[in-house]
Amino acid sequence: MSEPGDLEFQATQFAAEFTETVSAIAPKCHPFKALAVKGGLRFAVRQDPADGIPLSVNNEPLIHLKVEYWCCLDGVGKHMAIEKSKIAVYAGPAEPLFRYEYVRDAQQIPAAHLQLHAHRDAFTALMVRAGKGTKRGARRADSTRVQAISELHFPVGGHRFRPSLEDILEMLIDEFGVDDAATAKAALAEGRMQWRRTQTKAAVRDDPESAIEVLESLGYDVTLPAGHPEPPVRFERLRQG
Repeated sequence: MSEPGDLEFQATQFAAEFTETVSAIAPKCHPFKALAVKGGLRFAVRQDPADGIPLSVNNEPLIHLKVEYWCCLDGVGKHMAIEKSKIAVYAGPAEPLFRYEYVRDAQQIPAAHLQLHAHRDAFTALMVRAGKGTKRGARRADSTRVQAISELHFPVGGHRFRPSLEDILEMLIDEFGVDDAATAKAALAEGRMQWRRTQTKAAVRDDPESAIEVLESLGYDVTLPAGHPEPPVRFERLRQG
């Protein structure tokens, strides 16, 4: 039985859930494992070996995903939190087509964002004319090199509502006709449900006031035990991009 705050147990369970989900669409891909870093204070959840997740179209590998999550304990030292993550989609061995990333302590970029690896004149012209009202804008405006779309960070839901791996896999299935997708979709739906339930719990910890309001509207009687401190609303977390 694991104890609260057992990061290795939680990260290992997280890796096993990923393996189960991904094996529904890519049964021959390598499993995900939780690998200790920084003396066990962090765990990297990635494939071992990290060859990527192959997705086939007409029995030919067309797309590869490379997925990495870095896990830590949350602020109270009890629940596993994602420190950063990267899901990159490749159509060849070079740079990815696009990548979804999350950075828990992001300062100058959205915490959850999408980056496109493509080159279009209209985007480039706009980026060259960037204003200097922000650090990233000023750095781009002062640069003399050609700007790339991959350097833009498109926000995608913040700390709690960012896309899951299952969302990205299903998008690739629907858009590119990945083989053997019919049976995989049920597994992706199950994985998505588990991810969203986990994120819902995390969102409740950010905003217990709203959670109480909704529960009471449903007929629940929500009370704190005598002497138990009232958990604060994490307004800064809710404001962050």
